[in-house]
Amino acid sequence: MTEAPILIVGGGPAGASAAATLAEAGLPVLLVEQRDQLGGAIHRQPANGAGDHVWRPARHRRTWAALTARLRACAGMIEIRTQTVFLGVDGAGRFLFDDRRAGRVFASRPRAAIVAVGAIETIRPFPGWELPGVMTAGGAQVLLKETGRPPEGPILIAGSGPLLPALAAQLAKAGNPPVAVLERGRPWRPGTLARLALAGGPMGEAVAYAAALALGRVPYRCGALVTRAEPDGAGLAVGIRAGADERVLRVRHLLIHDGIEPNRAGIPLPAPEAAVPVLLAGDGREALGADAALLDGRRAALQLLARLGTGTAELAALESGLERARRVQAALAQALGSKPMVPAPETLICRCEGRSYADLQALADDASVREIRLMGRFGLGACQGRFCGPMIAALRGRPVPAASPPRWPLRPVSVAALARLSTDETE
Repeated sequence: MTEAPILIVGGGPAGASAAATLAEAGLPVLLVEQRDQLGGAIHRQPANGAGDHVWRPARHRRTWAALTARLRACAGMIEIRTQTVFLGVDGAGRFLFDDRRAGRVFASRPRAAIVAVGAIETIRPFPGWELPGVMTAGGAQVLLKETGRPPEGPILIAGSGPLLPALAAQLAKAGNPPVAVLERGRPWRPGTLARLALAGGPMGEAVAYAAALALGRVPYRCGALVTRAEPDGAGLAVGIRAGADERVLRVRHLLIHDGIEPNRAGIPLPAPEAAVPVLLAGDGREALGADAALLDGRRAALQLLARLGTGTAELAALESGLERARRVQAALAQALGSKPMVPAPETLICRCEGRSYADLQALADDASVREIRLMGRFGLGACQGRFCGPMIAALRGRPVPAASPPRWPLRPVSVAALARLSTDETE
């Protein structure tokens, strides 16, 4: 029997940082990633060998190059399995994975586990958000990074958050600048930029995005929001409101985004003192951005090393860096804050089951998660509430109670793959 590895779920900046830290300390690591390459959303690599022609800040390119160099330097200690999906933990405490490349499920008993599965996007729903031609800004950015080609036709970006100008700048440099960026908040209010700068926000990156928008002649409108979208031939007629002014824009694509939340659907609760310690890392633990994810991955790895008897004095410095990231996120939230808009009754909330805001309002205010699911039929579809759950929580003004215990599997798995279940050499 070989030594059981430390399991890392997720090959983004947090997972890769944790894997490199543990391997450099001499511990074997099993790193699983559902995509065919490491990188996560922020460092998504081109698909099918396509050239990487998407503009991104030099800082992000340098940090990912340095991290991948660390992974290569300790490759003998890291087993990387891509196209492999974490399914859950069985009754015997074995971690189950769907190896999509081999078409089989395998089980592993790790020495410890760090789950770094990133964040999910959130949106504020409006009539028509589910139509063809409407997609999240993060999804559009991933497609741009994988293909190197922007969507064809007029594009409108709307919602709130720093991803909006970042994506608009990338689209502009890729040859199809958006017709406009609609930011619901008002970040140019007096004192806002000063608070961001004092909190340590990446102002140089913000200036680079602003310059790209100016060169591409992309309007950036604050206090503006989308009220509805309707089919319009091969495109969309999008109603927008800015103060008392209302108008309609006709576009081919509408990209929406209202921030991110940790991806915690069905993830094992952190159990650092258990027989098999489980820790969370990166945006899946706390959504603090790509730079903080690197620190958080290393923090989780050092916490495991400390539990295994290797003391470290670096944890305090890492916590200080994470606290700075929290201040930046708090300053951004204050800068971009806006009053929620009550959706129209016909607004779709659960896309999988076709349930509207009127259906949600018909439920009791104190409805449990079981009642929301079984009586309201919210979260019963393919995504199992991953997308509509944050929307329901925001509309109700409080978190939706989580189902306990987590429902496995986290992702669909074929019967054929389950029939080929195998265990690793640590069994």
